[in-house]
Amino acid sequence: MMGRPFWLAWLLVVEFLGGCAAPPVAPPPVETAIVAPGIGAENWWYVRFRLNWPEGKEPLWSPDLLLADRVVGPVLDAERQAISLWRFHRRAARDGAGRQFSFIFRASPATARRINARMAADPLLIWLQQVGTVQSVGYDDPDHPQRPGIGDTSDKNWSRELQVAWPSFIMGVSQVWLELIREIGKKGEWPEEPLTRYAGIEKALNELWRDEGGHAFLHHLSAVFGYEELAVTRRELMRF
Repeated sequence: MMGRPFWLAWLLVVEFLGGCAAPPVAPPPVETAIVAPGIGAENWWYVRFRLNWPEGKEPLWSPDLLLADRVVGPVLDAERQAISLWRFHRRAARDGAGRQFSFIFRASPATARRINARMAADPLLIWLQQVGTVQSVGYDDPDHPQRPGIGDTSDKNWSRELQVAWPSFIMGVSQVWLELIREIGKKGEWPEEPLTRYAGIEKALNELWRDEGGHAFLHHLSAVFGYEELAVTRRELMRF
């Protein structure tokens, strides 16, 4: 005959197993914030640096490297988690826009507001405006977002698929360009004066592009697409 302690132990086991078999308690409902369109959603934003370009002169491109590394670079480092896509754009044409270097990024209006304020207060940028290298800086208004779509800053002549996919490609290109500026800047003895320093770095970067860009960039880009034929206008000197 089984003793009392055995039955007590058996009841405890039954209660334990019953507890394990009980259905899990449903978690409390999670409230989802409702965001009005344009208030917290991501959009594309431009920061446009208008650069000095005297009449009758060739455009000076080296200030772009200085702006990328010393003005935009620290902002990117600080806000990287809040920016989903970004890139640089460089242009020089005798038109209303003129000689410009642009930082284009995709983020919320709150992030755009922080970035605009930080750049406007940057001592180096203020100095570049004082000496006339940068004539003006234009900031998109975070209160009036205008480019919500991923492809809204891509070339409208492209296919829709390319418009949507291209921002990821050009962000990688811009990151490589910025990292090359930084890596070249670590080597050699460059002048302390910023404009002279980045003119020297630009020369070294242009030489690297000329000597290594064909294989490192164009060849490997072709490889990703399976070496398929590409329609290119042929010239003796080619620019893509």
